Amino acid sequence: MSSDLCIGISSKNEVLELAALEHGRPAGAANFPATEIGLEAIKVFLAGSANPVRLAVTGVAALSIALALGNSLQREVFVVSAATADQPLALAQYAMRSI
Repeated sequence: MSSDLCIGISSKNEVLELAALEHGRPAGAANFPATEIGLEAIKVFLAGSANPVRLAVTGVAALSIALALGNSLQREVFVVSAATADQPLALAQYAMRSI
């Protein structure tokens, strides 16, 4: 799946740090609380994209985030070791490069 929008999410210190790349260029960054409200805010953001989205997540809540956001026809989610990438922008770049 090719994707014009790639997102990296790092979960640490009870904060979800998000960075987005659109067409390979930085498109924005945001922080959300690592709560259900934060996850819902990310879901609303993702729902606004008509194009396929790739996400790479890392951190203490990576697995629960990946399960909450889920794979679908328009979305791929990768759980990434923090040793590979732990910053949101690096995670978005990881998602962009992943097959």
